[in-house]
Amino acid sequence: MGEPATFIIEQAYAWDADRHFAAIVRYDELSEAMEGQASYDGLPSGEAQPGQVFEVKIKLMGWLPIGSWRIEVLDRDDGRRVLRSFESGGAVKSWRHTITVTPRDEGGCVHRDALEIDAGWLTGFYAGMAKRMYSRRHADRLRLRGEV
Repeated sequence: MGEPATFIIEQAYAWDADRHFAAIVRYDELSEAMEGQASYDGLPSGEAQPGQVFEVKIKLMGWLPIGSWRIEVLDRDDGRRVLRSFESGGAVKSWRHTITVTPRDEGGCVHRDALEIDAGWLTGFYAGMAKRMYSRRHADRLRLRGEV
């Protein structure tokens, strides 16, 4: 069946680490950063909270339905600026996502997405899609903040 794919995507931001983390734990910020890539029907309001479990219907590019996606928020540590989730849906058995935000000596912060994806024989496809999606999310977030 193949091994899960693991990879890390990093992006530097001008915002300080606390401000950036406070923004990315909000579901409205996620929707805004994903606009044009994906939309989520059933996304809660407010902020990600440990123990929160919900299901969303995802549409790629705003119109192509890809089905239900289950998200469980495993951990949120504001002091360490860490957010962990376990997600699954469709062919994806396991999508483990850990976000860490760390300050940079020269100012700003680094946002790190660490992912482990298991979708059986489709793992390579989903890993490639995730790499493109997260890279674009960072580019869009930078654009929305006026950092590029």
